[in-house]
Parts: sequence; C-alpha cells; structure tokens
Amino acid sequence: MLALIVLAVAGIAQSAVLDPSLTEWRLIESNEERVMFPLKEYILEVKAFLPDVFDTNPPYGELFRTDKSSTMMMLLHEGSWNSKVGRLVWNTIKYDRGYDVNVEECDVRYEAYNSFPAQGRKEQIWAWNFFEEFVLLTCDGELQYSQYFNDGDVNPRKPGLPEKCAALGRAQVDRIVFKHMEGFYIRGRPIESEEAATTPGLSTTPTASAEPDNIVYDKEVGACSCWTPECSYCNNLECTVKQDLTTSDQGVQVTTKLKWKKLNTIVLYDQAGKELGKFRFSLSGIYLTGCIGCQAPRALRKMRNVEGKTAWTFALKDGVVQIRVSGGVVYEQELIGECKEVYSKVRRYAFYDMTCEDTFLYRASEMVAGLFWETQPNIIAN
Repeated sequence: MLALIVLAVAGIAQSAVLDPSLTEWRLIESNEERVMFPLKEYILEVKAFLPDVFDTNPPYGELFRTDKSSTMMMLLHEGSWNSKVGRLVWNTIKYDRGYDVNVEECDVRYEAYNSFPAQGRKEQIWAWNFFEEFVLLTCDGELQYSQYFNDGDVNPRKPGLPEKCAALGRAQVDRIVFKHMEGFYIRGRPIESEEAATTPGLSTTPTASAEPDNIVYDKEVGACSCWTPECSYCNNLECTVKQDLTTSDQGVQVTTKLKWKKLNTIVLYDQAGKELGKFRFSLSGIYLTGCIGCQAPRALRKMRNVEGKTAWTFALKDGVVQIRVSGGVVYEQELIGECKEVYSKVRRYAFYDMTCEDTFLYRASEMVAGLFWETQPNIIAN
C-alpha cells in the first residue's frame, strides 16, 4: 500500500486523508507528484541529498531563479487541485548571495539560510512546521527560515502582498504538489499540542538562586560575536568564556533585543575547545544542535511586543536546558541519553549572532573570560 494517497487527476475536491503509514519515509518517484497532506496537522519532513557537484555562486544574472539540481518546490492547495494558495522554494545548498528560500506569498525576494544545511553533510532532514501565526523551516533541527504570516513583505512589484501571506496562514492546506524532488523522501509527523510544545515543567515561578553574598557581579560586558578573523571564526579559545554551566545555578545572563526571526546563539565547547553544538533561540523557535528543535512557548512568543532589549538567562545545570526571563522559567527541557552525555561536557562558550552592543553579565566568582575581552576595553559596558 502506498504511504500516501497520490492523486493523478487534477481538480478532484475531497478532504485530505492520511494513510497511517505516512509516518514512514516514502520515496518521491517522479519530478512532479501530488499528495494529500493536511499541513496544519502534520509536520512535513523531507529527506533530501546534497548534490555531489554544486555551485554556491552561479553566474546567471541577479539569481532570481535557482539551480534545479539543488532546488525543492512545493505548491500548496486548499480543498481542490485548482486552488493554489502557496508556493515554497528552498535549496539543498546555501548560496553565497543568500538566495536560499522563498515563500512566494510572503517574500519579495529569496531569503538567506542561517547556515549551510546539515553542515554540508550528504543527507539532510528538512521540516516544514506550519502554525496558526507563523511557519518554521529547519534542517537537521537547526532553524533556517521563519515567517510570521501577518508580517509579509510589501512591494509594488508584487501586488497582493502582504495580504496573500496572511491568507496563507489562514488556509487549511490539504494537498501538495512536489516538484524537482525525484529521489527524495517525505513523511508526516503529528504536530504536538500547545501543552506538549511548551515542554514539561514550564512555569513562571522564580527559580532558586544562590545567596547574593556568594556572587561577585562585575560590569556588563559586550557579547561580541566570535565569527570574526580575530577569533578565528569561533575557533580561538581566547574568545570564549570558561564556565561550568552543568553545575552553575546562575547560568549565563545575556541582554539582547528579542526578535521573531533573528537568532540569539551561544556556541558550546568542551574544556579543550571542541565545539559540542549551538544553543539558538528566537521568539519563534528554540534549538540545541542535534537535540532540540521546537516552537517557542507562548510565554516567550508574547514578548514580541516588548520594547528595547531583554535580559535572559541560558542555564544547563544537571542536563536541564532553561531559558529564564525576569527570574521566571519560560522554557525548560531535560536532556536524556546521548544528548545529556554530550552536553554534560560543556565547559566554555562563545557568542554568535550578536554584536558588541549586546552584553552578558560577567560573574568573576564562576567565570574566566579569555584574553579577547581584556584587550578590548571599549566593549565593556559602562
């Protein structure tokens, strides 16, 4: 039995019914394939493969189109194969000029990924996750694109925006045309309920803290990005902060402007400076390399209207990932198995996706900053 109901006849209106075996990978056998798929009920996962030969800086014009050998496309329909409500295009590679992903109804131009998909590995697991208010695209659990449906682009060259973006958010997509994806695989994963998505243990009660007398507070220090030549693109130990986050009650407090798309990233290292992964979050999603990839909980999402910068804390004590704001826990997830083992080795970290105008609270009682901060007095906040 086919894993999905594939319709070869256009214009047939019927409700989307998923075969139970949808949760298993199904091969896309042709260059254009129609599949019944209720996109608001299932996360759509795509197993794609990086081409053996590709060009991240192709020569053609302004790159308003992409190389078909690396392109994936989905046409979204609601109620009928004659009722297209969306066109999604994304790529298995990251282009030098950032023309990587596009939701036609929301974006005037292609948007750039946050990083090279799957860190350049051959196999890639993509996930399109459609919520009522926004959509997320991840690759191997790392956020690559997000779009708030009520915040579509406005440009006279594309009439109908941003109204079409809002309409896409309201649409009950129940069938999809997959194009340029022959040889790839698709499957559906049920979307968790709101309660499950906010993770167990979520609370807004203040967490226990160490006695103030045991902590020495220094000045706020610039949380400069390590992605610079001086820091050897996050490979220089002198650009890290040494702190055992796995035993710290305090974690690390960072002050940045929280935004819907822009990620706040902390690069995590072991004692010797080997990168273990990245903790990344925005108001739309939370990610820990290889272990966490989820929608941000409501307590965090509602902060999108907060003016100015917000002080937030990342904690990892005893393998429990936390985000705290104003002393309250807005996200909590206990790591288990291999994830807990890997991140139990965190002894250093550096900042990424931030600027020297952002800050972190340096606590001399449990932190040792690299020489980078000592040689950059101009980044110490007054």
